[in-house]
Order: sequence, then structure tokens, then C-alpha cells
Amino acid sequence: MNQNWVKSMAPIAQGIMLLASLTLVLIGLHLAAPLINQVLLALFLAAMLDPPISRLARRGIPRIISSLLLIAILLLAIVIIAMSVSASAPHLIQFSRLTQSLFIDKLHTLVELLGQMGIVLTVDELLNFVDAGGVVRVVTAQLSLIPGMLSWWLMVFLMLLFMLYELPLLNHFLRGSERHSKLYQALEEGVQSIIIYARMKTLTGLLGGAIVWAAAALLGLKFAFLWAVLMFIFNYVPVLGSFLAAIPPVIQTFIVFDAQISLLSVVFFVFLNLFLSSVLEPLMLGRQLNLSLTVQLLAFLFWQAVLGLTGAVLAIPLTFLLKKIWQAVSQRDEE
Repeated sequence: MNQNWVKSMAPIAQGIMLLASLTLVLIGLHLAAPLINQVLLALFLAAMLDPPISRLARRGIPRIISSLLLIAILLLAIVIIAMSVSASAPHLIQFSRLTQSLFIDKLHTLVELLGQMGIVLTVDELLNFVDAGGVVRVVTAQLSLIPGMLSWWLMVFLMLLFMLYELPLLNHFLRGSERHSKLYQALEEGVQSIIIYARMKTLTGLLGGAIVWAAAALLGLKFAFLWAVLMFIFNYVPVLGSFLAAIPPVIQTFIVFDAQISLLSVVFFVFLNLFLSSVLEPLMLGRQLNLSLTVQLLAFLFWQAVLGLTGAVLAIPLTFLLKKIWQAVSQRDEE
């Protein structure tokens, strides 16, 4: 009855109703983002941790014990990293107060250098492109939120514990239901591809973070560990992640050294990003996800606008899972 009423409407009216419904759904997702982000991260970690926990369960270790052990290891790692990063917050705050004046002094030198090359620019024009103090202040503000984030992560791990314990029951229900067999198969294939993707991103993030840490330490830059953590986290952000992580250390290099060294740091980050995203990741991933760069960029912009940083990090897994679910539902409707 309701479907016939909708189909009886003009195509334009149907389109307007569809857009209105999507708008309401997106507004609801955006308003509920703090809770949704926790649930999505718990689901993502559950998919990642289920294979090793299942292997331990087959060897006689109770599932609840292995789940608690892995969650404790993850929580300990997050606490150690958070404490190490928080220790640099006072020095970063002090540095942020001096950043703007030091940056302007360096820009005067850069303007003179560009003038010798025939490029006429003023300091004010260059400041319109980059607010160095603003970038450092954003990083500092995020560091101040770390104590509150620990309680946020505790809730994530609490949900993760229950998900890991009851995941076999959900698998058994979906596998035994003929009505949901296609959906379960699509979800299983999607989750397996996402696990491979997440492992690849984790390994390349660790490699990229280690390279950034070593390079920053060799240059004698402060906050080398912080820049390495940023590189690891933003490596999960598709297309633009590594470039976004490069902005703070490049600004610091420009302030501490001269324009030539900062230009070399830009070239370094460009080559590092190309190596990770265009050479190493395709070798490790192949065509598991089969998402073009345009789709990845649009997915990043969409999920970041809806869910914030968590949406940016989970943009590719969410998009790929929705694609697999849509294909499964479409095939079932055709049958």
C-alpha cells in the first residue's frame, strides 16, 4: 500500500522525498557521531581481532580470556603512546606562541629569495596561504583532549569485549538463515578484504611513522615521536592522509632551518607518500577493494563531514562494506 502510494507520485516528487529522507538520515548520523564513532571503531577492531581469537579458541584458550588479553595489550599500547605524546604538550604550547613571529621572519627571507628569481610576492600574501601558528595550535588543542580520549577508548574496548564474545553467535545465525545467506556471504567477503586492507595500512603506517621519526631525529627536530604518531594515524586517511600529516613537521623544519632544507623535507614527504601509496600498498593489497582514487577521495570527504576524524579513518572500509551490501541486496531483489 505504502509502496504503491510512493510509486504513484511524480518522479520529481519521488526524488524530493528521497533527498529529504537522506538529509534526515545524514543529520541524524552527524548528531549521533560521538556514539556511532565508538560503535564503528569497536566493530572494526572486532573484525580485525576475531581471526586470532578464533585461532586461540581452537587451541583450547577460552574466547573471553583471549579477548581480554588482546584488549589489555591494545589499551596498554594506547596509554603508553598517549602519555608519551602528552609529555610533549607543554613544549609544543611554548613553541606555538613563538611560531607566528618566527614564521614571519622566515617568510621575509623567502620573499627575498623569490624576488631574486623574478617572483614578486609579499609576506602578507604568503600568510594568506599558510597560518603556521594556527596549524600548531590545532595540534596543541588535540593534545589537550588526550586525557578525555582515554575514557572514550575505555568505552570502545568495553563494547569490543562484548562484540568479540558474541560474534560467533551472530555468525551462526546469519550462516544458518537461508534468507540472509547472500548478505552473510557479501559481509564475509567484505570483512576479509577489509582485514587485508587494515593490516596493510597498519604495516605501511608503522613503516612511514618509523621513517618520519628517524628523519626528524636525524635533523634534530623536537616532537619527532609526535610527528611519527601523526604519520601513523593519518596513513589510514585515504589519498590525502600522508600529506596532511606532513604539514606540521614541514612548518617546523621551515622555522628551524632555511628554505632549502624545508623544500627538501617537502620532497621527502612527497616521495614517502608516493612510495607507500603507489608502490608498497598496491603490492600488498592488489585489487582487493577495487575502489578508484576518485571514489576514495569522495568517500573521505563524505564520511569526514558526517562523522569527523573517525569517519575519515574508516572511510574506505565503510564505503566498501556498503558497496558489498548493496550488491548483495540488488542480486536478491533480481532473483
